Amino acid sequence: MNQSEQKNEHSKSMKPIMPDFVTLVRLAITVILLVLAYNIGASRLAAMIMLIAAILISGFDIAITAVYAVLRKDFFNNACLVFIAAVASFAVGCYVETTVFVVVYQACRVFMEYAEKRIKQAATEDLPKNSPESFSRQRSILNRCDGSINAVRAKFEPYYSIAVMAVTAISVLFAAFAPLLTDMSYVMSIRRGAMLIVAIIPASAFASLPLCTAYGLCRSAVAGVIIDEPETIDKAAKLKTIIFDKSDVITAGAPKIAAMISPILDKENFLRSCAYVAYKSEQRIATSIVGAYNGEINPEYIQEFNDIPGYGMEVEIEGRQMLLGTLKLLNSRGISLDTASVRKGNVLYLVIMGRYAGAIVFNENINPYAAKTVSNLKSIGVTSMLVAEDGMDICEKTAKSISISDFFPCCDTAKKLSVVKDVRQNLDEDAAVMYVSAENVGYHSDADLDARVGEQTETEDLRMSNIGIFGLPAMVSIARGVKKISMQNLALFAIVKAVLIVLAVTGNATLWFVALLDYAAGMFGVLNISRISQ
Repeated sequence: MNQSEQKNEHSKSMKPIMPDFVTLVRLAITVILLVLAYNIGASRLAAMIMLIAAILISGFDIAITAVYAVLRKDFFNNACLVFIAAVASFAVGCYVETTVFVVVYQACRVFMEYAEKRIKQAATEDLPKNSPESFSRQRSILNRCDGSINAVRAKFEPYYSIAVMAVTAISVLFAAFAPLLTDMSYVMSIRRGAMLIVAIIPASAFASLPLCTAYGLCRSAVAGVIIDEPETIDKAAKLKTIIFDKSDVITAGAPKIAAMISPILDKENFLRSCAYVAYKSEQRIATSIVGAYNGEINPEYIQEFNDIPGYGMEVEIEGRQMLLGTLKLLNSRGISLDTASVRKGNVLYLVIMGRYAGAIVFNENINPYAAKTVSNLKSIGVTSMLVAEDGMDICEKTAKSISISDFFPCCDTAKKLSVVKDVRQNLDEDAAVMYVSAENVGYHSDADLDARVGEQTETEDLRMSNIGIFGLPAMVSIARGVKKISMQNLALFAIVKAVLIVLAVTGNATLWFVALLDYAAGMFGVLNISRISQ
């Protein structure tokens, strides 16, 4: 997608959001017919025709949707329940109340959808414009917004479905048997039964929960952390530990050669010797050495190669033993250096046949946002850990520079993944672990969440740039905000439903008032979502 197409794609979603005027016009006509039926002195037959026309104009789409739902055997669909309540109340003579109910229900639905669209627009308008794939993915999640993308709703929806069926059954029994057991008329019992059905329709804050998750995903993307699957946001809310891989996450690229010192070899031959020693190594630092040498390397000369992660490497070339390693490795082999040859920092020493031949000094650029990211994570209760290929000295130095106290040196890929597994096993099940790495190992680690720095792969749960790790604290806060707002909306939903059921059973409400109060709670739930922020 070129820049022009990308701009057009973004602009499509930024068009002004307007309510459904067609439905609003239908409702206006309904109101006019309702007024005419009772204010122009029309005959009873003419008034009835106008009332029937009014309710058909305002609610024909509800009837059509209900028919399709029945054909799918979805008997407790919202449209089915509204249709049943409207037909029952109209049949017992509550003409005006039923018509006003349908008008209020449809008007509230239109403005509820309008509010949801505005929230979606607000969620997408700040998304990065330089990533069309991410933009499209986030927008598709917003457009989906089904119940499965919110953990709170997914957990409670099965229970609510049972409640809908139970209350509907109770409504029917109440309408049928209340007059037989009390002095209540059938008109009143059926009217209250219809109100009970309307009261249980999930139009309130419960319906806003999927949008809550989708909004959180977009806010996370604005912070620089791209999450493709909604389930990830629920796990992120439980994060207690983040394990950072040093390479390309805490540091920017492989270590670079800052200086080469040799008392016996010229620069070209010294670098050639180091390149031969490092050629077969899988350590990241070896890449810098081999990459710096522009000459040809003949692998057949290399014999008995031994890679020592975090400390160095050694080979035998044409009968000569060559070692390139840290000072600690040299000491362990009984190789001593004079004080003048010892260098500070990240240094590998070349030893040929037991004799010191020189040293390579490396320089690494620490991510300028790393220390602040670790500090911000700590402030929200998330512990940071570090895994690195380097030996103890370099790993400890890096960890201390960004205020990380738990670090694991001398880690190749397998050991890094082993550390992740051990950390995960030692944490409670209700706490989550994230592993942040730039390496593509081809499968998901034992962490609850895998975060990828760099290009997208098929195994990560979220991704960001090297600089984008700065957005991790914001992402965790957003995920917790999604869970908090979801629980608040769920609590509001439960309270409103309880109140509506009591009002319906006692007869202290009307059909349209029950629908209005339910949608008012739903509107509050949608607007409450905007409180999710960084």
